[in-house]
Amino acid sequence: NIHYGVRFSDGDTSVPLLSLGYMCQKWAEPKSRHNPSGMKVFTRERKHEAEPSLTDPGRGGPHSGEHVDILGNVGVIEDVVRIATGYEVEEKVDHDIIVSQLKNIMKSIDSHPFGGLKNVVK
Repeated sequence: NIHYGVRFSDGDTSVPLLSLGYMCQKWAEPKSRHNPSGMKVFTRERKHEAEPSLTDPGRGGPHSGEHVDILGNVGVIEDVVRIATGYEVEEKVDHDIIVSQLKNIMKSIDSHPFGGLKNVVK
């Protein structure tokens, strides 16, 4: 129980993991009421691996997973280019990359009597 202060958790240093990933995973469920048209949804987490550089001060480097650096992450850039060009999308992009405990956190929330989306969306 937190009464004062800030609670730290996994995320991208500004948005908690649960806010970043929960609904993406819910939309990916087959025949979900949250994705009635059945669009493909993939969660692509990137582990934060800071590599400070003298030539690019203030950034976390090419493998940063921080919120403000994510568009400079080489994995994200590669995904965007593959999707835009259609090059090896099914082989390289059409799957989840989960490096956190997101799936376990979701199971814990969904198993609670008042948890998940079962009481929110009818």
